[in-house]
Parts: sequence; structure tokens; C-alpha cells
Amino acid sequence: MNFDKIKYFIDLVECRNFTETARKNFVSQTTISLQIASLEEEADIQLIDRKKIPIEPTEAGWLFYDEAVTLWKQYNHMKAKLINYKMNQDLTISVEYAAATDIQSMLSLMPSFKEKNPNIKFELDKVLLKDVSEYLLRGLYDIAVAFDSEFKDKPRIHTYPLYSGQYCAVVSSRHPLFHHKTISKDELYQYPLIMLNADSIGSSYELMIQHAALDGYHPKIVRSADDIETELFYIITENLIGFFPDNYNADYLKNDVRMIPLEDTNHTFQIEIAYLKDNKNIALKQFLKHIQN
Repeated sequence: MNFDKIKYFIDLVECRNFTETARKNFVSQTTISLQIASLEEEADIQLIDRKKIPIEPTEAGWLFYDEAVTLWKQYNHMKAKLINYKMNQDLTISVEYAAATDIQSMLSLMPSFKEKNPNIKFELDKVLLKDVSEYLLRGLYDIAVAFDSEFKDKPRIHTYPLYSGQYCAVVSSRHPLFHHKTISKDELYQYPLIMLNADSIGSSYELMIQHAALDGYHPKIVRSADDIETELFYIITENLIGFFPDNYNADYLKNDVRMIPLEDTNHTFQIEIAYLKDNKNIALKQFLKHIQN
């Protein structure tokens, strides 16, 4: 199967338009149409519903899309590693992460490691939290840095803790709790909440609800968001309470929101480095040894 076809299909699903997909890839619309048709012929199934505007993948198309994204990532990681080795004789460690706080937790390890291993480079890629463990298990990355909830009950994945903390309540300047130094469980669960949705954060969504149940409450989740920026927008404009890890830096919004510690709560977390024990990357073995030391 031609990898250009894979790329064209991914872009077509995301652009929902043949013309835009052609423009993005600097080819003609006819080329995109022919390549997608060829892909459907190889797969012996219809992948795109051309009758809908904007176009939509069929059920088989969505299934193919998920696998195509994984395959395209693997292909590019392979190319990057080979090119880097050919050009510099350097070794690489591919890293996936889901949030800036993940990388912040890892930074303290880097200076001493780079000093001892100048020929080892890191290639970073940001992914959705829900995809972290699956991509690691598929071998797309050497290590993952994310919340511990994403690695539970996965025996092939081994982890090292990097940071342990608690979630804080994030409230807008107009919220009744804005001037509190801390927030009790009774105060917290009186108000409507917003969370990142399960499509973005995977098992962490249900874990947050379980933590609330351990606190003795059922949370009033009235909104969900796809990302942090959207969540902050609704916190400010709709006066909702959000949950953010205590190592999140919200200083750029200090006039609009506050992060307030929660009293006696089960809303805790740990950021971990995760890897597959059977990974043969020599550079990874050096990095894991550095962490252990």
C-alpha cells in the first residue's frame, strides 16, 4: 500500500473536502480522487461517502482512519530515526505526552542525562491522553509521559513516578469561591462543574468521578470540553468550576481565574514515565538507567 494514499486519506477525513485536501498536498483534485478510489479498490470496500456535503467517512472509513493515523505515525517515526542516524550517528528516544505539565515533570532529568549522553536525542509528540497507552503498546513511541491512570491494568507497561500532586479547583473572578484560600468538599460540590471529555482524557474522566464518589458526592458536571483552552473559556464565561493539576501554570490568566487547593479530597494524581519492558532501543535503556540512579 502506497503511503501517499494513506496521507491523502487522513487529510481528506480531516479536511472533509477534496479541493482543500489537494491544496494541502500540492496536487490536483483529480489526483486525490484517483488515489482515494484506488485505496478503496485495494481495501475492497467504500471508505468515503461522497454523497454527503461535507464528505463523510463510512463506518469502514472511520475504522480505516484510526488505523491509518497509527500507521502514518509509525512510518514517520521510522523515517525520522533513520535520517537522524544517517546524518548524525545519533540515537533517538521518541516521547509522547498529553500536556505541558507532563514535560515539565520530565525536564529536571534532562541536563545531567544530556551531559553524559550527548549523542542521544529526544523526539517529542503531543497526543490525546486517551491514546497514550494504546500508542505505547503499538510501539509508536519509546516512552510516554502522562497521568498514572492511563497505565493502570496494563501488564506490558512499566512505569516510574515523576511527580505526585493534587487537583485544584479553578474558578473565575466572578465565582463566589474566588477569594477562598482553600475549598472544602461541601463547598466544591454545591456548584456546577466542567471537565475535559472522555474522548480527550480517556479513563481519567471516569477516575475523576470515582474520586468524587470517594469524597461522598456525585459531581454536577454540566459541561465538557475537548481541551484546556476551551475549558478555561467556559470557566470564565459560564462561571463553572474546573479541575486542574496543582502543577499547571495559570499565571497568564491570573486576573481572570484562580487555582484553589481542595481540602481533604481524593482528587490526587501522579505523572509517570511509561515504557514497554521488551523495547530494544539502546538509548532507552540508558535513559531508564539514568532515572533509576
